Amino acid sequence: MKTLAGAALLGLVLVAVASSAAPPPTVTPGRLTVGVALPSEGFEVGIVKGPRVLYAQGFDIDLARAIARRLGLPRVDFLQSRFDRLFSSGAKPWDVAVAQITITRRRRATADFTRPYLQVDQGVLLAQTVRPVPRTIAGLRPLRICAIRKTTGADAASARIRPTRPVILIGNVSTLMLNVQTGRCQAVVYDAPTLGTAKAQAPSRYGPFVGVLRTREQYGIALPKGSPLLGPVDAALAALIANGTIKRLERTWLTTDLSKLPVLG
Repeated sequence: MKTLAGAALLGLVLVAVASSAAPPPTVTPGRLTVGVALPSEGFEVGIVKGPRVLYAQGFDIDLARAIARRLGLPRVDFLQSRFDRLFSSGAKPWDVAVAQITITRRRRATADFTRPYLQVDQGVLLAQTVRPVPRTIAGLRPLRICAIRKTTGADAASARIRPTRPVILIGNVSTLMLNVQTGRCQAVVYDAPTLGTAKAQAPSRYGPFVGVLRTREQYGIALPKGSPLLGPVDAALAALIANGTIKRLERTWLTTDLSKLPVLG
């Protein structure tokens, strides 16, 4: 009897362990579906067909795959989205969104967020045609300044620089970077790591990266409000921070030492 009771108890323990180790429920069982907003140099670039991401690479992509491995999910699918929809209210076709999403009070009202995993500032990149090169915020004010609509970069451009003309709001990063290459935008304000990487990869396309606007904003992974995945994803992210994975991804994908750039004042 004792042997049978012991075997039964062992069986219950093994079932409990197996249950605790099972992957969490996701939109598509056995897969982590990730909302992204390609392209953004250094973070997420690739090939998109409609909402389907056929190929992608970058910091965000590797981070999403590392999260999936920690959750015991063997496959990751990426879905392209407009940036502001990644943290808007309502049901989503993805489990998590990873796209340089700064955690703000306003965004917390419509989405849940993990702990922060990266602290950044906004950068200012000039067109090649700007002469003389401004080195202060006051020197930037007369320029045609562009930023991405509904981003912290747009907020910083308006509130910190206070240009003499309204900030030109652009719908996506590709158009933003094209406009600074052609000179339609004399300066762009966007996440400093992306601008630094873009400038490092194609220095002849852009003018000087003149400096950063100190914002100290923090990126987090966004999830639909009330998602049961918040706890498991946050725990997975904590492990990746602790074991040095986040720092390794920074060294791999973000190619500019932003600490050497001047802080604009």
